[in-house]
Amino acid sequence: MTVPNFADLGSAIRGVCNAWCEEQGYTDPFCRNGEWWAYPPNGVMPVQIKTVMGTNCQRPVRLGPLTLFLYPDGSVAPELQHSSFEPY
Repeated sequence: MTVPNFADLGSAIRGVCNAWCEEQGYTDPFCRNGEWWAYPPNGVMPVQIKTVMGTNCQRPVRLGPLTLFLYPDGSVAPELQHSSFEPY
């Protein structure tokens, strides 16, 4: 697994959110008042990503020498729950 490298936390959050949305069929993700939203497949009203993302969807990202795990809603994951991720 290649861990993507980002210049800043905001870019990392957007990258994780966009990747998750693409994989799940959600479209047009946007952030409003600190909450990420997207349109579900064939949906006409956006939903909060945190309400539909599940608990095992965190992804590793690199910010320079630091590796973090982020959820698609932009929150920091406490630990990697499943995966064969090995940072080095």
